[in-house]
Amino acid sequence: MTDRVVLAAAGVVPMSEREGTLTRRNLLKTAGAAAGAAALGGCLSGDGTDSAPSGELSTAFGNCWMCSHNCGQKAYVQDGTVVNLTGVDGHPRGSAGPDTEGTLCPKGLAQLDKTHDPKRIKEPHIRDEDGTLRKVDWETAFEETAKRLVAFAEENGSETFLDATSWAETSIFRTVWRDLYGSPERISRGIHVCAGPTFVTGGMMGVGSNNRVPDYQNSEYIIAWGRNILNSFAGQFEAKGVLEAIEENGATLVTIDPQHTITAQKSDEWMPIEPRTDGALALAMANVIIEEELYDEEFVENHTYGFEAYREAAAEMPPEEAAEITGLDADQIRRVARGFAEAAPQAGISVWTGTAQAGNGWKATQNITALNGLVGNIDRPGGLRLWKYPATASFGQVCEEDYTPRAEYKEPALKKYDEYSDYPVRHIEGIAHNLVPEMVDNDHINGIVCHHDDPLKDGNADAWIEAIEAMDLVISIDAYWNGVSRRADIVLPEATQLEKDTLGTGNWSAYPNHKWITGSKAAVDPQWNTKPDFDILTGIADAMAERTDNDDWTIFQQWDSHEEYIDDQLSTLDLTLEELDSGETNYELLEEYDYEQYGEDFTFRFDLDQVSSFATAAEEAGMDTAPEWISPGTYGDSTSEEYPLEFTDVRSVFFSHGSNQPHERLQDQFAKRNQLSEEDYRGNYLYLHPRDAEERGIETGDLVTIESKSGSGDLMAIVTERARPGFVTSQYGFGQTSAITTGEDARERSADGMNTMTLHDTQMDPITGQVDRHIAVDVTPAGGD
Repeated sequence: MTDRVVLAAAGVVPMSEREGTLTRRNLLKTAGAAAGAAALGGCLSGDGTDSAPSGELSTAFGNCWMCSHNCGQKAYVQDGTVVNLTGVDGHPRGSAGPDTEGTLCPKGLAQLDKTHDPKRIKEPHIRDEDGTLRKVDWETAFEETAKRLVAFAEENGSETFLDATSWAETSIFRTVWRDLYGSPERISRGIHVCAGPTFVTGGMMGVGSNNRVPDYQNSEYIIAWGRNILNSFAGQFEAKGVLEAIEENGATLVTIDPQHTITAQKSDEWMPIEPRTDGALALAMANVIIEEELYDEEFVENHTYGFEAYREAAAEMPPEEAAEITGLDADQIRRVARGFAEAAPQAGISVWTGTAQAGNGWKATQNITALNGLVGNIDRPGGLRLWKYPATASFGQVCEEDYTPRAEYKEPALKKYDEYSDYPVRHIEGIAHNLVPEMVDNDHINGIVCHHDDPLKDGNADAWIEAIEAMDLVISIDAYWNGVSRRADIVLPEATQLEKDTLGTGNWSAYPNHKWITGSKAAVDPQWNTKPDFDILTGIADAMAERTDNDDWTIFQQWDSHEEYIDDQLSTLDLTLEELDSGETNYELLEEYDYEQYGEDFTFRFDLDQVSSFATAAEEAGMDTAPEWISPGTYGDSTSEEYPLEFTDVRSVFFSHGSNQPHERLQDQFAKRNQLSEEDYRGNYLYLHPRDAEERGIETGDLVTIESKSGSGDLMAIVTERARPGFVTSQYGFGQTSAITTGEDARERSADGMNTMTLHDTQMDPITGQVDRHIAVDVTPAGGD
């Protein structure tokens, strides 16, 4: 099966194959391009009026930041309006490599909807003392922001201001909020709410946080462990790399997932594992590989630490015992273990959020990552690649003026105060997402700046809403009215990705032997009265320089534009943004690097007892430093008679973290994918097995109530054999606190569906604070008793 067919099944359809839309070919051939705008549904001009562009067609580039992974975009522009988007051929993240077509997934194509959407926030707003949000000009917005930041620091201390900025297209957010304003408190999307156990265990074990992305194209055996690579990926190179390995190498694809996903459908083996039992399966695979002497003895002997402790843990988990725990067949466990070991080192494991977003996710990830060291696939073709970033210049390197990092010696509250002494995470991380509401209650956090994110969907939603409303200062930098911007004291409307200069520095990609970089100038001017994030931050800095006696706030004045700053970043590579953007593509392949970079002194750690911070945290959490099996419910929820179902939320190729859920075209596509487009409902869906549905009198299309001990919500049911009995799922990013783009006042309405994190309390991995998204629930017909 070709990559085009499979990607189409995953919803990844190239624009050139979409009926009724413009293609790259007919755009270049058609003289009357105004008809193309109509084919796209009528693009909107920057003033929000319907108008079909009629001027000369030009092209520009972009880099998709919908999920922060920088797939290249080629934009077609008329009269200042983006009328079409395609991928960039050969792009490291958006293609299968040299001489292959670049494509965009529905998230990337949503920039068409987002750029000229008249329902965006169009101008700055300031909340007056009477509670109303008032439109202001940018000069007033910057002056008022500086005034309130100064007052906040005097009244609360800048160390109580939380930096919740995420996925910025500029690198100066840290400089502004940590180094200049002086806040040590930083909540990130990566470790805290995405895949903390995956990222941090990889670093501690010696392979870095990129332990989740193998060298797909060169692999002969790929395990998609808790990942639906053909539907939810970090750039389309992943799906295309998997398919290339299958077609070119005859690679075996194995999916380990409770649900029968699109990736499972295309796999040679599907292992419908009992949720949260991945750690047991990984140890059972190690049991087979060690017992049958299929492991890489030379690598284990010369490049690993703690093998005996690992061997002992694996010996306690034979496949028969793991079968009882996981619900899998012992023979299948043996078959997959042998297949993986025999293909090694050309064998890779793709693992990310699926195993990390659980209370026992740390041990699951440690046990899975250990398999790589066992078979010796580290930095070998087709295995776990040690990916490399290009060396662009840091802010400190390009800044010509000295400045004092004001948060350098400030200790985060989680480490500083006795109130948090019961949380092992304080030894590893400076903060945990689910503890922020408690920190607000304790007066240790009193304000927040939030960028391109909705933390109200990332953990204990109801507690976070109360915390946001209790804070003394809330600043929102966003394109839409969402749960934070509606409650903010200062709302600064951000330009979208195609309206700003961008630079992306890549590592994993379709080019396993190259460092690479991608960048683009703004395809169109900022629409309405919005600004790119770089201009917003430097505007705040200039206003702070006027209001304080701290000269450090003037350091951004050495650059006249974001492009100048990017050029300084690129100076180490002897490149400029103009050079990146002005050719046939918007990426550059840089220096080559070989496999097996680690050298003789490299050590892969099975046992983490040498990492003192983890050893302390593990002891407090009641876990060992070596791989081991920790059962579900040890940390987090256990199902019960009252809440007999296990729930978790998942990703979709159509949506990304709430940032493009508001768009009606994507909502319609999503409903069509689920064969419910005729229903007057455009929210997320609850997938449940026929057995569980029949017991509750539920059919596809019914509205149902899902309830946990912490909260409840309503959404539409889909009854499917692809769901596992006793296990229900839904997409996250919908419902309460969502961005709404329809209705008389988008700020006051609620979206269809539900915010899945209204079900959540404080469940988390005790080591990294990663939000545990596995929740005990029950489901009943909506409106029932």
